[in-house]
Amino acid sequence: MKDLQTILRRARVLDEAGEPYVLATVVQTSGSVYRGPGTRMLIEADLQSLGTISGGCLEGDVRENAQAVFADGQPRLLHYDATSEDDILWGTGLGCSGTVDVLLERLPQDAPFHYPTFLHGCALENRHGVLVTVFATEGETKAAPGQHLILDEREQSGLRMGAADACDDIADLELREIALNAASGILATLDDTRLPIALGYTRHYELTHGKAALLIEPLLPPIALYLFGAGYDAVPLAQLASELGWRVTVADHRPAYARAERFPWARQVLLAQPGHLPEDLQFDNRSCAVIMSHNYLQDQALLRDLLGAPLAYLGVLGPHQRTQRLLADLQKEGIAPSDEQTARLFSPVGLDIGAETAEEIALSILGEIQAALTGRQGGSLRDHPGPIHDRPA
Repeated sequence: MKDLQTILRRARVLDEAGEPYVLATVVQTSGSVYRGPGTRMLIEADLQSLGTISGGCLEGDVRENAQAVFADGQPRLLHYDATSEDDILWGTGLGCSGTVDVLLERLPQDAPFHYPTFLHGCALENRHGVLVTVFATEGETKAAPGQHLILDEREQSGLRMGAADACDDIADLELREIALNAASGILATLDDTRLPIALGYTRHYELTHGKAALLIEPLLPPIALYLFGAGYDAVPLAQLASELGWRVTVADHRPAYARAERFPWARQVLLAQPGHLPEDLQFDNRSCAVIMSHNYLQDQALLRDLLGAPLAYLGVLGPHQRTQRLLADLQKEGIAPSDEQTARLFSPVGLDIGAETAEEIALSILGEIQAALTGRQGGSLRDHPGPIHDRPA
């Protein structure tokens, strides 16, 4: 998420300055590769770049190929094959036994619909959407690489765009309907608590007049992390979460702690009333919260309010016995967590990595949240059979 946010912020600066750039997007992979479909890299006119689409072995060649795209404005599809034993010495040097296809696109600022603006809205704001990109065609279809379709949750309607010679649309009406149906199906799943298992999905379609390959990308807002407690241990947690591209909100009832200058990485720092959640907080299925006030009665009040909130993850700092006592006291009030609420309640908070310092504990907590959101257990990859990433075929 953080790399895409960085790319989109730079794209906006270049757009406002009228400067050209090329976006390189991984659209298809096979075998073992470093990054999956939907990974992006931005290349400027001087061939400086942001983002990475491999472990560092493809970026130089992609930058060189971008020069032709700057020159004529036409999309180009690059294919890298590292399945040969000789590739390590004489080829790209991937050493991953996989293939990678990369689409290069120059995106003029005067396009009828500038899709980086749509990506920006999803990656930096609280919006869901789907972007569909045509990256390869065969036969007599009117569709062409570099044509797109987007679907926005706000309107549930397709907006088409593409190169000028494609009438700013997916020119093949049959493929347009296929793309819209595929995007609708993906969008309907984005209310699931779990994160998508891939940044993008590659699909191939047989058309009446040819074939087409599409990259279908679910676009989600950043994870929202709420820290209830602004003590010294919340500082590295907020900082590290921000480095991941998460939207961080810190709340505390103590004025000396709830100060923005202590949390320059947070989106907002709120002074809350003791025993109450700050007003106007809106949780959703990508919201996570950690209770860490170090005050029993304050934690009890927060837990009372947060148990029923639509959170994907709720962590409580402190030993197991303390949390059990908190829950027992709430049960005396007639408040008992449901099975669903218990499943998303984590205490003691964090993965078992031997954390002691505030920074180590922050790493432990964020690792557990990431694992919970992706349906993983947080174990060692050494003990994980099969591929590292469960990317769809």
